Amino acid sequence: MKPSLFPGDYIVGTSFFKSLLLKGRIVVLFDCTHSYIIKRVLKVNNKDYIKLKNDNINTTSLFCDKPIKKNRILFLVLFIIRKKYIDRFIKLNDKLKKFTNILANNKI
Repeated sequence: MKPSLFPGDYIVGTSFFKSLLLKGRIVVLFDCTHSYIIKRVLKVNNKDYIKLKNDNINTTSLFCDKPIKKNRILFLVLFIIRKKYIDRFIKLNDKLKKFTNILANNKI
């Protein structure tokens, strides 16, 4: 499995659906030492605990070693916006602006 997130990617999450912690969902939690942590749910043990996993098999995490209390979860990730798509959109937008300026100047 590859990483789900890459540098520059944006995530959109919500705290409204935190009760829907199902296997495979991506969640965000906060740790005072490590800041914001984004992991995938591996297993829902019971009402109070979940087990997390890495998407990148080449790394390990202390958050995946033991069960985590569900109340530590801040957000449930709804979707990921890739940086490469944002860059493409910005380039396309710049081209459209240039084209619009050319049309406005030539008044075709």
